[in-house]
Amino acid sequence: MYSMLPVFQLAVLSGLLSTVLAVVSYRVCETQSKLVQYSFVGVAISCALWAFGYSIYLIASPAESYNALRWLWLGLIPYSTLWFVFVVAYTDQKSLLTRPVLGLLAIEPVVMLGAALTMPAHRLFVSGETTGMVGSQLVVLPTLEPIFAFHQTYMFLLGVLSILFLIRTLGDTDPAYHPQLLVLVAAGAVPLLGPVQQLFNFELAAIHGPPLVLSLFSTLILLGSARYRLFDILPTAHGRVLSTMEDGVVLVDDEGRIRIANTAARRQLLLPDPVIGLDAASVLPGGEQLLQFSNRDDLPDSESPAESEAAQRTDGGEAQLRPHPSGVELCLDDGSQFIVSTEPVPAELSVEGQLLVFRDVTAQREQELEFQAVIEHTSDIVTIVDPDGRISYVSPSVEPELAYTQLELVGRDLSELFHPDDIEPIEAEMEAVADSDRTINSQYRVQTDDGDWRMVETTVRGSHSTPATDGVIITIRDITDRYQNQQRRRVMNRVLRHDLRNDMNVVVGHAEILTETLDAKRGRHAETIEQKASNLVRLGEKVRKIDQRLHGRDQELKRIDLSRIVEDEVQSIHETYPDTEIRTRVENASILGDTLIRSAVTNLIENAVEHNDSETPEVDVVVTHCPETDRVELTVSDNGPGVPEAEQRVITAGIETPLEHISGLGLWLVKWIVEGMDGELAIENTDPRGSVVTLSFPSLADANAAAADRSATASASRTRPMGGDSVGAPIQTTTRSDE
Repeated sequence: MYSMLPVFQLAVLSGLLSTVLAVVSYRVCETQSKLVQYSFVGVAISCALWAFGYSIYLIASPAESYNALRWLWLGLIPYSTLWFVFVVAYTDQKSLLTRPVLGLLAIEPVVMLGAALTMPAHRLFVSGETTGMVGSQLVVLPTLEPIFAFHQTYMFLLGVLSILFLIRTLGDTDPAYHPQLLVLVAAGAVPLLGPVQQLFNFELAAIHGPPLVLSLFSTLILLGSARYRLFDILPTAHGRVLSTMEDGVVLVDDEGRIRIANTAARRQLLLPDPVIGLDAASVLPGGEQLLQFSNRDDLPDSESPAESEAAQRTDGGEAQLRPHPSGVELCLDDGSQFIVSTEPVPAELSVEGQLLVFRDVTAQREQELEFQAVIEHTSDIVTIVDPDGRISYVSPSVEPELAYTQLELVGRDLSELFHPDDIEPIEAEMEAVADSDRTINSQYRVQTDDGDWRMVETTVRGSHSTPATDGVIITIRDITDRYQNQQRRRVMNRVLRHDLRNDMNVVVGHAEILTETLDAKRGRHAETIEQKASNLVRLGEKVRKIDQRLHGRDQELKRIDLSRIVEDEVQSIHETYPDTEIRTRVENASILGDTLIRSAVTNLIENAVEHNDSETPEVDVVVTHCPETDRVELTVSDNGPGVPEAEQRVITAGIETPLEHISGLGLWLVKWIVEGMDGELAIENTDPRGSVVTLSFPSLADANAAAADRSATASASRTRPMGGDSVGAPIQTTTRSDE
């Protein structure tokens, strides 16, 4: 059979190739587990010993044949066990290779080597002195003995089991790994020639064929390593789940190489073939930018939701990235769009790296573009909220209306915008309309990026109302001016009605007296009538001036010397109430405002005096410039009974209810005057008694800058809300539509 072959030369070639394979595999397996590395290096070394031992056997004299065969046994006997261990580790079945299992696997080669290396002291392994020609060499032809027959059977069974492991992995992995697995199946089948050859001759030991074809084994492995990266990229048995997913899945290891790319990813991203083992940054669209993110903090830098700078691809195309709540949105030059997210690498993969999931949203984006083309030209703010309550889209109108950019809001929780008292109702509405076409209208408070609170009208629509969207649609319309105008007039009407009613009762009473009395007392009653009527006229005029000059179109603020006004009003009030001790500490300070501030100052000091029930009323008036806040503050404190907590809540919230309201109009007038000058009102009771009322205004420089900014924007003409930082509780009436 071998007489026509250069047997010796083939054996030497096989040994050389196996030696090269041992060196190469040791280097390329450094990134894998020690079990994979050492087991395959052991396989290559055993093949080298097997081949070189056979070449020594061929050139040895018949008398020295059995001694020469010892080198062959050193390679042949451990080969099958080492190959089996390598295959099990390679196919990620390392959990099977426990210490007891490895101990059991070591028994057979140890016993076989003991039997082989102690010949010719016994004849249990091989025997015989019959000579014959192998090629051009005269050699002893060993006769088959029981122990060698057992080893041939054992070698065949382990070889078949190894092939079954590879075939099983072949069915459980992505098709991208099939070529390298098929190479290993073919390479693993080659050494089984010996046991198969033994079936045709039960007399002579089948030791001649396999060493000659080990060159084929080594060649297959070396070619597979160069072409399919057999050792540095393992076809981990990750199951059919990743392979059959509709979403593209790409596993990139810590060295930036692609370890897994399922069929969907290769098709959708137009990846080269083969792609396994290639540098991910050079073949994935988006390149380095795409690989840099593993959470939201690592998204590509961008100051707007506009597309990022185009990232070049190796195929000549371009890819663009932009932020998305789930990770990053990838846009290809052919119009395809994907949401790319990172998922934890399954523990069973035994690979450190990133698992990138590419969800194709091309069709959805086309529908959304049609939807956005309509909503982006409206002044209302349109948001789309995903099932987790995060904003996935917000229309450009959010910037002029609430001072946020689109990028700042995309990915944030919607509840962060709403007043704490309004979060639960708005979340309940979103839950109520989810997966439906229902609509709910309400009014809530939202906070701008500047920290102000705005009253808005919201319309919450279910996702089924607009198929192009993936989430609940919330339309927001700013109604702060309308709402606060209504609230201001509501308060004015209530108070004016009350005062008019009381004063007119007095007028009526005195009028009745006049009709009944015709003596000199008529003059005194006439004076009373005139006084009360004048009070009503002055009150109405004061309210009208505040509304027009500070909150209407007639607003025209100018430099006001607050220090001088305070000193004048303190002197005037002290003359009216000489028994009250009024202490002052007034620094030179000016503000941008209106002369109506005089009314506010007078009102505060008079209230501190008139409502003071102490035996010795004391009032402190302080005007100072606070360097920490760069604001001008007017503080009026007294030792009176303090301001009722209910009235403090009303004036702070900016809204009255039938249960909580202020007894007069004074504090409301002060609040509206101060806020009409971009100021703030704060009330605090002191212990054990007394109150402190603070009016805070921007410094003159800041106020001028703010006024200039307002005049330069489209919102310059918008009336400033009279509700301060809180524009009131949400209107409790909601409109629901289940159509």
